[in-house]
Amino acid sequence: MTGSLGLAIRRLARSPGHVVAFVLTLGLGIGVNTAIFSVINGVLLEPLPYVDSNRLLYLRHAAPLAGIDDMGFSFVEIGDYARSATTIDEFVEYGDWTFAVAGEAEPHRAVGGLVTSNYFGVLGLRPALGRMLTEADDARDAEPVVALTHEYWVRAFGGDPGVINQTIRLYAFSQPRTARIVGVLAPASLYTGTRRQEFFVNYSANEHYGGASMLDERTHRMTSVFARLAPGRTIAEARSELAGVFGRLQQEFPPAYPERNGMSVSVESWRHALTSDARPMLLILGGAVVLVLLLACANVANLTLTRLVRRERELAVQAALGAGVWRIRRQLLLENLLLATGGGLLGVLLAAVGKDLLTQYASRFTVRTGEIDIDLTVLGATAVIAVGAALLLALAPGLPGTRGVWSPGAGGGRRVVGVTRKHLQRGLVVSQLVLCFTLLVGAGLLVRSLFNLTSVDAGLAYDDVVAVDVPSMTGLNAEQNRAVMDRAVERTVATGGVTSAAYASHVPFAPATITRLGFRVEGRDEQSVNSPMAAQNVVSPTYFGTIGVRLIRGREFAETDRTGTEPVAILNESLARHLFGSDDPIDGRIALEQFNGEFGDWLRVVGVVGDTREYGLAEGATHTLYRPSNQVFPGQRIIIRTSDAAAAVRNVRGVIREIDPDRPIDNVVTLESLRFEDLAPPRLNATLFTTFAGLALAIAAVGVLGVLAFSVSQRTQEFGVRMAIGARPGQVLSMVLAEGGRMLAVSLVLGVATSIVLARFLQSLLFDVATTDPLIYLSVGIILSIVAFVAAYVPARRATIVDPLTALRSE
Repeated sequence: MTGSLGLAIRRLARSPGHVVAFVLTLGLGIGVNTAIFSVINGVLLEPLPYVDSNRLLYLRHAAPLAGIDDMGFSFVEIGDYARSATTIDEFVEYGDWTFAVAGEAEPHRAVGGLVTSNYFGVLGLRPALGRMLTEADDARDAEPVVALTHEYWVRAFGGDPGVINQTIRLYAFSQPRTARIVGVLAPASLYTGTRRQEFFVNYSANEHYGGASMLDERTHRMTSVFARLAPGRTIAEARSELAGVFGRLQQEFPPAYPERNGMSVSVESWRHALTSDARPMLLILGGAVVLVLLLACANVANLTLTRLVRRERELAVQAALGAGVWRIRRQLLLENLLLATGGGLLGVLLAAVGKDLLTQYASRFTVRTGEIDIDLTVLGATAVIAVGAALLLALAPGLPGTRGVWSPGAGGGRRVVGVTRKHLQRGLVVSQLVLCFTLLVGAGLLVRSLFNLTSVDAGLAYDDVVAVDVPSMTGLNAEQNRAVMDRAVERTVATGGVTSAAYASHVPFAPATITRLGFRVEGRDEQSVNSPMAAQNVVSPTYFGTIGVRLIRGREFAETDRTGTEPVAILNESLARHLFGSDDPIDGRIALEQFNGEFGDWLRVVGVVGDTREYGLAEGATHTLYRPSNQVFPGQRIIIRTSDAAAAVRNVRGVIREIDPDRPIDNVVTLESLRFEDLAPPRLNATLFTTFAGLALAIAAVGVLGVLAFSVSQRTQEFGVRMAIGARPGQVLSMVLAEGGRMLAVSLVLGVATSIVLARFLQSLLFDVATTDPLIYLSVGIILSIVAFVAAYVPARRATIVDPLTALRSE
């Protein structure tokens, strides 16, 4: 075996160009596949890192006709299901909340999970210090307690073991709660909800969760529900049982489950629920990199076939001296295994370099990125690809003694290239060009979509605008908070370089909650048809001018719109059209549905402003209701239009530290950066596909060049004879280019057909571009034609300088 290995190494050393081309091509194909598979494996395939993770379920309460994928459950509903279900071992309640935190550390904001005490036992989480929450902590009058995650403990408390029994102040709603730290979790992957948690608290830590509406109202749905399947029961059984419970609740409490919303309860595995948003994109990327791998394998197959033909004389001599077919195949297999190993190692290296980038990419679609790693499963898949390629390339080609591909007959072993092999080589090139065309079309569609998104008019002026979050920590009432915000804005405007400033509950392009809102329009007998998905924003009077939203009719909010005066509202165009149709909404009155199903006070419509895309450039105009900060609890986000953002932020910090020292100041961002972040997913999609398409284009170009270069070398005598009897160089050039042109023509026809089919899978990722956009297909065809022409021209040009006498003499 050692001798065979040494022989294989020596033979490969005689063909360094072949080795480099083989290893580089296969390494690129394996590299992108390994990187993507590490993400797919960690996100979609690996079991959750919890005890009995296959029994963990997620309950989804949806209202699809109202456009709500998951509205959560009320405490009352959770109690109904817990009392009725026999297929569920335990129900676990979870709420997601952003708290402002003050204590030993600098005031800041952090994501906290509001959970019942069985949360930790169901997931198998253990404390590194202290304890977790206990059943006693679930009582309504229990002391507020906190269990810190290990990462947050290290970052915010410096890993101090004396943190147990220290207190921190948590601001969640209007009054701060003093909570005692009772434990620190051992390091673990935490995937509850859509955001990463810094700590976990009991319900007592959030005043809203202890309120009467939360505890007693069936429609106050703010809690997610996880469950552990009972031993011996199946998800199908749980799904059927809970659907039955839901049907009974519908009959008993019809107002809470209006038919117009199409409400239902579904049950799915927790792993599936955590990855549902990431799955489509990862599978599309997986399909794309499989195309790259197939293209790379087609290219190394062509390289191998070319090298085999060049070695025909050598292999024919071995066969003539008694070497059997399997002995030759074994030698070829060893050579290919060496090459494939090199390609596999290069691929793993490339995957390791790109893994962190892909992990960041995946984190935009799922919180489950902790298991992404190039582990034994991923390495095993890489090894299978590499060894499979080696086996295929060693066993597939014809050898001496197999259907007479070699004919070591007259002329001292003249090479006779069979028609089958010639067609195989050209077929492999055509397949490469088809795959390349498909990837280029996908990249073109995504790039065009990204361009369309960047060109969208957002309906506001986001240049030179900076936003700062300053949430209250000290339990100030609405009037006191309003005074703090007014003073901060007033002092900020006095700063040089500041054009205007305002405050609001939502900053354009920042994440926001958009829910189904029920409206009643005065003078109409029934509630507005199909209550819209809408957002609310509480803003100060200078808000619209600061961010450049256009006033269409009526007026903006005034300082006189205060508590004690008639409640007013401003609508954006789309909401005004939805509620009032073609009627003038100014001076009309609307009422908004509350948590309990009742409608609140009448609001006088005083203005209509232009639609914006501040809730997502790809989302279109979101129905938006604006309320004045002087009549509602004011927003805690300051927005500043300034030519000197740093000075403006420093001034805001100084004012806040002076009048409310415990108030955290964070999330200092420009609207331009938020807009840039909103475009991050489509930009990354376009970048990845363009990278894959670029690799495919380079590999396909090498394939065309290699096959035609080999064809020219095999036809040296023919070209010499043609030149000897008067053929002009241009005619020889045309012959070789025509050979490449025929492969290109077939590839373009097949590529268009394949792309039309596969591009449909990208439909959900596209904005304002059709999957059959003729401009993109034409552009891809031109690009591929140019690259193929250049690749074909190099060997074609070489064919025109063949010396007839030299060619004839060599024969």
